[in-house]
Amino acid sequence: MIRVSTLLTSTTLAFALATALPAAAQQMQGGEHSRGMQGGSMQGLQGQSMQGMQQMNMENMNPVQKEFHASMQEMNHEMMQGMMDSDPGKSWMKQMIAHHHGAVEMSEIVLKHTKDDDVRKEARKTKEQNEKDIKELQAELRKKER
Repeated sequence: MIRVSTLLTSTTLAFALATALPAAAQQMQGGEHSRGMQGGSMQGLQGQSMQGMQQMNMENMNPVQKEFHASMQEMNHEMMQGMMDSDPGKSWMKQMIAHHHGAVEMSEIVLKHTKDDDVRKEARKTKEQNEKDIKELQAELRKKER
């Protein structure tokens, strides 16, 4: 049986990658689509992402969905900033800190809005575990940045 926290983390990561990678690729290419990409595959990926964003009309979202969306957008932004570190290890740690921070925020959102005891239990566990992971990664990152 898949744990709720694993499913939540996987879903968040998939959404982050689906929305952030095309924008990063466009930014890295100076705003041009798929220069140097075989068969325009980045352009196709970017087009799919833009279609998805157009279909995701904020006006049709309820307040909780808007909170989740804002949290994911912030996480995506933080992960992209972490990705820009030229050291692969530090880049990974920065991205993971942002990823775990997103999980904490989403757990807080669901705790604020659900009455389902099973979901609340999983959200509390997810929040506590991710807060621990953030502290460990931050400590390791501080060592690497000395």
